[in-house]
Amino acid sequence: MTMSTEVRIEHSYPDALAFLREYGPETVAVLHDLLAQAELRDGELVVRASVRQIAGRLGFISKDTVHRRLRQLVRAGVVRRAASTAAGDAAAPSYVIDLTETAISVSIARTPSRARTRNTRSTTSSSSPTLF
Repeated sequence: MTMSTEVRIEHSYPDALAFLREYGPETVAVLHDLLAQAELRDGELVVRASVRQIAGRLGFISKDTVHRRLRQLVRAGVVRRAASTAAGDAAAPSYVIDLTETAISVSIARTPSRARTRNTRSTTSSSSPTLF
């Protein structure tokens, strides 16, 4: 049995709307990507990610835009670069995320995952596709 990570990101409105209006949807998308990859270490949310990795996972924002939005999060105090573990470390940089002023919260849960079996039998009798 392997461990699966579930990340739940929640926005508390109307306060989160103020963050979205000030920084924009691209910045929130970059922040969400960082949060989805983050781990809790010594009480802090820490993530290792490069601009290229973030842009690749998101798929709709260029690496240049990701870089600008990441700088915006750093200036806002939401993200800070973590100290490098080794001089000349060529790996992706690590960041510490502080959601204090964002009205955004995250919970990370590691749960055992079971192998999924594919159900080949249809449970609907209709020939038209259904949404539910």
